[in-house]
Amino acid sequence: MSEKMILGAQLFTVRDYMKTEEDFARTMEKIAKIGYKYVQVSGIGDVSAAAIKKSTEDNGLKVVLTHTAPARILNETEKVIEEHTLFGCDCIGIGGIFNYKPFNPENLKRFTDDFAPAIEKIKAAGKKFLYHNHRFEFEKLPDGQLLFEFIMNSSPDLMLTFDTYWAQAGGVDPADRIEKWKDKIAVTHFKDMRIEDDVQKFAAVGEGNMNFDRIVESCLKSGIKYHMVEQDTVPEGADPFECLETSYKNVMARYGQYFE
Repeated sequence: MSEKMILGAQLFTVRDYMKTEEDFARTMEKIAKIGYKYVQVSGIGDVSAAAIKKSTEDNGLKVVLTHTAPARILNETEKVIEEHTLFGCDCIGIGGIFNYKPFNPENLKRFTDDFAPAIEKIKAAGKKFLYHNHRFEFEKLPDGQLLFEFIMNSSPDLMLTFDTYWAQAGGVDPADRIEKWKDKIAVTHFKDMRIEDDVQKFAAVGEGNMNFDRIVESCLKSGIKYHMVEQDTVPEGADPFECLETSYKNVMARYGQYFE
């Protein structure tokens, strides 16, 4: 693979520091100082598209992806597209579909039907709609198909933000699934897992137990370009910016030759 991959920061990790436009600007400065050049905008407070554009551009950052409120994507599709165009982002994503419980084929088909018009408009605008997985999508249906596969098959234009941690938590090999679903994956979440008191917990990448040698190898082999570092929660008393920095340093120290 000649083209290098791109490593970015999933800003949900530092969501508590982005409640206002002023906080967002300070956070972008900190993210850039770590070394990141790309971000996913997620978990922000009352921050306008114009403020996103200014703060990211001022700090040499490029927005790869957002997690946008599903209701806005459904009901304000054109405005959402316009905002993403303003700050130069081609991927419009959702972080979850938790209002479609229980997660069964009927409700998941309802989700894909509900979003079909918005996905069509997003595609027509030259952008992609991305679905982010958690753990439940790896439940098997009676026919042996995963709920994840059911969702993908129900919406051919839906693309994936593939979360490596939740795949591992769902009992599958993330690297194997990256290779299997490579044509549907636009972005991955690099997220590590540690075990404490027999409980799965989030860790900085390289500080947990997941096999990132295989994950990175599979991403290279599959030609997946964008990878966002994320840590949903940090240990009590830890600084989430320092956790993002640890992930950045670990990834670049071990796999830096593969990334911009």
